[in-house]
Amino acid sequence: MKSNTIALIEIGGSHDECLLSQMHAIKSTGRKLLLITFTEILERNPEFNNYIDDMLFVDMSGSKRERGKEVGKIWKKIKASKCKKVVLNTAEGNLVRFLCLKALFSKIEFIGIVHSTRKFESSFTQSIINKKVKKYFLLSENLLSSISPPAKIKVDYFYPLRFPKNDVVLEKKQKTAVIIGGVERRRKDLDGFVEIAQQVERDDVQFIFLGKSDPTQEDVKDFQAAVTDKGLKVKVKTYDHFVSQSDFVAQIQNADLILPIVHPNTRSAEEYFKSRISGAMSVSFGYKIPMMLHQGYAEIEEMKVASFYYNMENFSKKLDQALDNIETKRAEMLAHLNYRVEFQEEKYLDFLFF
Repeated sequence: MKSNTIALIEIGGSHDECLLSQMHAIKSTGRKLLLITFTEILERNPEFNNYIDDMLFVDMSGSKRERGKEVGKIWKKIKASKCKKVVLNTAEGNLVRFLCLKALFSKIEFIGIVHSTRKFESSFTQSIINKKVKKYFLLSENLLSSISPPAKIKVDYFYPLRFPKNDVVLEKKQKTAVIIGGVERRRKDLDGFVEIAQQVERDDVQFIFLGKSDPTQEDVKDFQAAVTDKGLKVKVKTYDHFVSQSDFVAQIQNADLILPIVHPNTRSAEEYFKSRISGAMSVSFGYKIPMMLHQGYAEIEEMKVASFYYNMENFSKKLDQALDNIETKRAEMLAHLNYRVEFQEEKYLDFLFF
């Protein structure tokens, strides 16, 4: 009997925000879903249970030999499930390379998501993965237009826009601008944030770093010291613990704006928009919460409908304008075809199966 099972694999550990859209899309075709991942991912995403027909939990925390045995378990499970297609949610790294080598001469098709276009430029590991994976998704139309994929490799993009929702309504005493994730200098221009936050004289705005900011880390210590020194403590909220999914969703749904704090000519710019997207973009598109972006990124077409723009000198003025025009911007986002979850999931399926 022909199997109609699709295997969805996340053994990278940090991209579970991309899974729900794929699960919903795959299940909408009437196929069965095999999820292979870590227990932690299912624990922090309980809604995944609504989609899974079969699962395999793996543990990649052991020695190289033990991790190799776990990859062997994955391949054995895939074969036993008679899958015709395997989707690698993070199609990068040595563990995925090992799995692709095991599957190299199998007729099972492997499709992957690449989260950094640099993997197509100079990665030996990726060149091995490419021997098995011939179709890749990127998560950005802009990044797709910037690459020349290797020969015989097909690449397309889709936005994973299906996210959990809940009925929690927070008491709103202030306007809120959410920064996705915790305090981390590599991914966020923290010095630039302090500079622009100082400009905001109004006392009804709060900036929320929505992720764990480990108080033992030097980045966090330095940031908290700067916030205190500049008199911003009452305006800036951070979490010193893991933010539960329910809290995360409640804060996002009740946010006015999303602030990526990626600025040109800083470490944040080396991380985002050149070779990978900021997770803030997907969250903004999915929840229809507008972003405030630096003017240096105003030419990126895919973000224009969702964004208000500022520079380092006019942030306060532009923040006022954004807060006055949020409902108009949200209406534009809701009407924009490319930000519709159903459209993106159909796009995903078209590339997956054709």
